[in-house]
Amino acid sequence: MPFPNLDHALTAAQRAIDHAVQHALSHQPTHITTKGDRDVVTNIDVAVENLIRDRLSDWDSAVGFVGEENGASGAEDTYWVLDPIDGTINFSHGSPLCAIALGLVHDDQPLLGVTAVPFLGHRYWAVTGEGAYRDGDPITVSTTARLDHALIGMCDYGSGPDASTRDRLCSELDQRLTGQAQGVRRLGTTALELVWVADGTLDASILFGNRAWDTASGAIIAREAGALVLDADGSPHSTRSRCTLATTPALAEALVPMMEVARNTTYWPQPAGTP
Repeated sequence: MPFPNLDHALTAAQRAIDHAVQHALSHQPTHITTKGDRDVVTNIDVAVENLIRDRLSDWDSAVGFVGEENGASGAEDTYWVLDPIDGTINFSHGSPLCAIALGLVHDDQPLLGVTAVPFLGHRYWAVTGEGAYRDGDPITVSTTARLDHALIGMCDYGSGPDASTRDRLCSELDQRLTGQAQGVRRLGTTALELVWVADGTLDASILFGNRAWDTASGAIIAREAGALVLDADGSPHSTRSRCTLATTPALAEALVPMMEVARNTTYWPQPAGTP
């Protein structure tokens, strides 16, 4: 398929997000169902995903779409990827710490991202090579260079069939970071953590078990703001990655070795072609 014009794609994404934010702010989660171990979906997740899918299909139906709730359709090399409400448990409890995260991916790399944080009133976006923005203002990562001065976001403990492995990894990292970092925070939303690395609110974020809808938008926003976004072994992060380290460059030397806890698990980078 012809490669989409990224400026036009950003305009389409922003307009779709406008409608999604309006819907999320004006509707309550009235129907909450369980789709797995401690994993829930609300009527708002489904409605937002359908709304954005329809808007983007009207813009260019040749671009594929992957949504957390309803799966994939269309082109597999160039596609939109969406988490309609990242932090659904937070959202269902009335916490403002949740986000709508939309990315445009080509050949396993995000090229564009828009992340809205509706209940905090912010929106972040980036296009590859054009910098990162929050509410129209340029953003950059923090200048924090010492681990004992760093505030680090860390993923939730495990749920689902691989919970025990993720629990072990989180526990080991939690103990090390708690003893060395200035602070460790567990926000319950990957998308928010990544954009907070981008604007310097957090100095790093470490995530296990992520999927493309969790990270695509935040990864390009963080990169364009100057962050290193890496896989567990320190290689560049992609949509194939099951682990994400987003960090200010000065902290990478301290944090990358800690990711060795994931070696010999499903969270370590897998060879191309591995299911």
